[in-house]
Amino acid sequence: MEVMTIEDTINDIVLVVLNEKGLLTDVGISKNMFYSRILGYDEFGVWLEHPNFEIVVSEDQKGKPLPASKVRRERFDASIHVPWRNVATLIHFPKREGFDFPSPFERKIGFPTEEKKD
Repeated sequence: MEVMTIEDTINDIVLVVLNEKGLLTDVGISKNMFYSRILGYDEFGVWLEHPNFEIVVSEDQKGKPLPASKVRRERFDASIHVPWRNVATLIHFPKREGFDFPSPFERKIGFPTEEKKD
Protein backbone atom coordinates (compact mmCIF):
# COMPACT_ATOMS: atom_id res chain seq x y z
CA MET A 1 0.00 0.00 0.00
CA GLU A 2 1.19 3.50 -0.88
CA VAL A 3 1.77 6.27 1.61
CA MET A 4 -1.16 8.70 1.35
CA THR A 5 -1.20 12.44 1.78
CA ILE A 6 -4.15 14.82 1.58
CA GLU A 7 -2.78 16.04 -1.78
CA ASP A 8 -3.54 12.57 -3.21
CA THR A 9 -7.27 13.14 -2.66
CA ILE A 10 -7.64 16.41 -4.56
CA ASN A 11 -10.30 16.01 -7.31
CA ASP A 12 -11.15 12.51 -6.09
CA ILE A 13 -14.39 11.38 -4.51
CA VAL A 14 -14.03 10.32 -0.89
CA LEU A 15 -16.35 9.11 1.82
CA VAL A 16 -16.56 11.91 4.38
CA VAL A 17 -17.42 10.99 7.98
CA LEU A 18 -18.28 13.87 10.29
CA ASN A 19 -18.03 13.97 14.06
CA GLU A 20 -21.53 15.41 14.39
CA LYS A 21 -23.96 16.04 11.57
CA GLY A 22 -25.93 18.69 13.43
CA LEU A 23 -23.10 21.21 13.26
CA LEU A 24 -23.48 21.74 9.51
CA THR A 25 -27.22 21.37 8.90
CA ASP A 26 -27.54 25.07 8.12
CA VAL A 27 -25.41 24.56 5.00
CA GLY A 28 -27.33 21.52 3.80
CA ILE A 29 -25.31 18.71 5.39
CA SER A 30 -27.89 16.54 7.13
CA LYS A 31 -26.02 13.24 7.43
CA ASN A 32 -22.73 12.39 9.09
CA MET A 33 -21.54 10.17 6.17
CA PHE A 34 -21.62 11.13 2.48
CA TYR A 35 -19.54 11.04 -0.70
CA SER A 36 -18.02 14.24 -1.99
CA ARG A 37 -15.23 15.45 -4.26
CA ILE A 38 -12.27 17.05 -2.46
CA LEU A 39 -11.59 20.42 -4.07
CA GLY A 40 -8.82 21.58 -1.75
CA TYR A 41 -7.75 21.99 1.83
CA ASP A 42 -5.96 24.38 4.12
CA GLU A 43 -4.84 24.40 7.73
CA PHE A 44 -8.42 25.12 8.84
CA GLY A 45 -10.31 22.42 6.95
CA VAL A 46 -11.26 20.77 3.70
CA TRP A 47 -13.16 22.20 0.70
CA LEU A 48 -15.86 19.89 -0.66
CA GLU A 49 -17.90 20.09 -3.85
CA HIS A 50 -21.61 20.64 -3.33
CA PRO A 51 -23.48 20.50 -6.65
CA ASN A 52 -26.99 21.96 -6.66
CA PHE A 53 -26.66 23.93 -3.43
CA GLU A 54 -30.09 25.42 -2.78
CA ILE A 55 -30.67 29.02 -1.79
CA VAL A 56 -34.15 30.23 -0.84
CA VAL A 57 -34.85 33.83 -1.83
CA SER A 58 -37.49 34.99 0.63
CA GLU A 59 -36.74 38.72 0.93
CA ASP A 60 -36.81 41.60 -1.52
CA GLN A 61 -33.83 43.87 -2.20
CA LYS A 62 -34.72 46.00 0.83
CA GLY A 63 -34.83 43.00 3.17
CA LYS A 64 -38.61 42.82 3.45
CA PRO A 65 -40.22 39.35 3.42
CA LEU A 66 -41.71 38.27 0.11
CA PRO A 67 -45.22 36.84 -0.08
CA ALA A 68 -45.22 33.04 -0.27
CA SER A 69 -46.14 33.14 -3.96
CA LYS A 70 -42.95 35.09 -4.77
CA VAL A 71 -40.50 33.03 -2.70
CA ARG A 72 -38.20 31.12 -5.06
CA ARG A 73 -35.50 28.50 -4.82
CA GLU A 74 -32.25 28.78 -6.77
CA ARG A 75 -29.62 26.08 -7.21
CA PHE A 76 -25.91 26.66 -7.72
CA ASP A 77 -22.74 24.60 -7.85
CA ALA A 78 -20.91 25.47 -4.64
CA SER A 79 -17.82 24.71 -2.57
CA ILE A 80 -18.26 24.11 1.15
CA HIS A 81 -15.47 24.46 3.70
CA VAL A 82 -15.72 21.89 6.50
CA PRO A 83 -13.45 22.68 9.46
CA TRP A 84 -11.06 19.87 10.44
CA ARG A 85 -12.64 19.75 13.91
CA ASN A 86 -15.85 18.51 12.24
CA VAL A 87 -14.15 15.76 10.18
CA ALA A 88 -13.91 12.37 11.89
CA THR A 89 -12.23 10.80 8.85
CA LEU A 90 -11.91 10.87 5.06
CA ILE A 91 -11.98 7.51 3.31
CA HIS A 92 -10.17 7.50 -0.05
CA PHE A 93 -10.53 4.76 -2.67
CA PRO A 94 -7.46 5.15 -4.94
CA LYS A 95 -7.96 1.86 -6.81
CA ARG A 96 -11.78 1.89 -7.00
CA GLU A 97 -13.04 2.58 -10.50
CA GLY A 98 -15.13 5.74 -10.75
CA PHE A 99 -13.68 7.30 -7.61
CA ASP A 100 -10.41 8.55 -9.09
CA PHE A 101 -11.11 11.66 -11.18
CA PRO A 102 -14.66 10.51 -11.98
CA SER A 103 -17.15 12.18 -14.25
CA PRO A 104 -19.71 14.09 -12.18
CA PHE A 105 -22.42 12.57 -14.37
CA GLU A 106 -21.50 8.99 -13.40
CA ARG A 107 -21.75 9.26 -9.62
CA LYS A 108 -24.13 11.06 -7.30
CA ILE A 109 -22.04 13.21 -5.01
CA GLY A 110 -22.87 16.00 -2.63
CA PHE A 111 -24.86 16.29 0.51
CA PRO A 112 -28.08 14.37 0.96
CA THR A 113 -30.88 16.51 2.31
CA GLU A 114 -33.75 15.39 4.45
CA GLU A 115 -37.12 15.43 2.75
CA LYS A 116 -39.63 17.56 4.63
CA LYS A 117 -42.91 15.79 5.32
CA ASP A 118 -46.11 17.81 5.03
